[in-house]
Amino acid sequence: MKHIHWLLSAVLFCLFLFMFMDSLAYLFPYHEQQQLFLFANSYLDIYLSEPGKLSEYIANFIIQFFYLPYTGKIVLAFLLSCLYLLPVLTTRKLTKQSDPLQIALLPSLYLFVQFESSDFEISRITSLFCSFLITYLVSLLPGKAFYCASIPCFLLTGFTLGWIYPVIVFAILLLTAFTACLLPRLITNQKIYISCTIVSLAVYASCTFYSFVRTYNMRERLLIETENHVKKQEWEQVLACAKRYRGENQLMDYFCNMALYQTGRMPYDLLKYPQSYGINSLFLPWVSDPRQSKYGHYLYEQLGYINEAQRWASEALVVYGETAPTLLNLIRYNIVNGRQEVAMRFIRILKQSLFYKTQAEEYEKLVPTGKVPGLTPVVSRQKEKKARFANIQNLGPELIFICEQDSTNRMAFEYLMSYLILGNKPKQFVENLPRIKTFSYPEMPPLYQSILDNYKQTQQ
Repeated sequence: MKHIHWLLSAVLFCLFLFMFMDSLAYLFPYHEQQQLFLFANSYLDIYLSEPGKLSEYIANFIIQFFYLPYTGKIVLAFLLSCLYLLPVLTTRKLTKQSDPLQIALLPSLYLFVQFESSDFEISRITSLFCSFLITYLVSLLPGKAFYCASIPCFLLTGFTLGWIYPVIVFAILLLTAFTACLLPRLITNQKIYISCTIVSLAVYASCTFYSFVRTYNMRERLLIETENHVKKQEWEQVLACAKRYRGENQLMDYFCNMALYQTGRMPYDLLKYPQSYGINSLFLPWVSDPRQSKYGHYLYEQLGYINEAQRWASEALVVYGETAPTLLNLIRYNIVNGRQEVAMRFIRILKQSLFYKTQAEEYEKLVPTGKVPGLTPVVSRQKEKKARFANIQNLGPELIFICEQDSTNRMAFEYLMSYLILGNKPKQFVENLPRIKTFSYPEMPPLYQSILDNYKQTQQ
């Protein structure tokens, strides 16, 4: 039992790492996409300007490694396991005793369960780790030096990381020191002492397992995984996630319909998938919802309507700040729209990052060409023409506009047909159906043929 803390720390690390590689793996790319760490003095100044903001700077530094498939998971598992090991080592250093109840396990287990939520702030883990680490280092000082350094370190930690963290450290250490000193005096029987430890570990494990299962959000996981598949253009996996999803979600319908087109199944299987929001299952109308701002660009980029895709990316920049996906999109859109200086502004920002610097340099080479592979605007930039404002509430007029600009745009055609079907507009559907002659369908899709036949019967 003397070295049980090393064993428990190793077990915790392995358990956390296993869960991060499996059930919670989807959260790491999600968190990485929400933050962008820059190696720049101006970036550091932002976090030094306010008390307690340094905790976010440290967290963002760690989060950037979530970009790698294993490094970020290993680092976070190590930090969480240290949230147990550091207070134990500090307590043993100060009291020369071990806590039989292993109360120091509670912070790491609690934060592990909290990490399940996509809204969880990683800074809570990194700040608590830094606070415990500083306290442990101070505990290595000889007697009087420890007490002299404790108060300044407490104040400094609270000022830089936030006052809640040194308070939590003090509370955990006080509680563990109390039980470490008191219980060995009350429990002299070694078997009972060991039993207390075993029972405590069993209770902690049971409560953690129950809390983890109870709060695990499968719908959130499927939604995040679906967006990752959309970014990688893994359309079959998108449809697989849509089938597993339970309940109604506009964003899931939005991604599912994109996958239906990309797999060539939209004219055939449109109504085989839930279209819970009618025509709004096809796109995201602008309703001033900040959470939707980072998703709207997907559809318009694939349609070739780059101006509108850029508007959505600009909205995401306002709402979420300078994140890597938003900056990459704005770079690409501004290059093809002929706005070289704007593109270079975003490129210079990304060149200050660790993992996106190479991509930024590649796009810098494309700026003079005005072209980006795989990105072709359906509407060319013509200064002599009046500006056209997109309908941000209704996709139908925009699809008609795109079809008129480019009659070979198959996605615009299929989305227009789907829009008219879901909008229950058979007359307009029949009027626009002749556009199908431009495309090489082996035969009239059964869904289209059925609607055409029904419309003819109503006209007789």
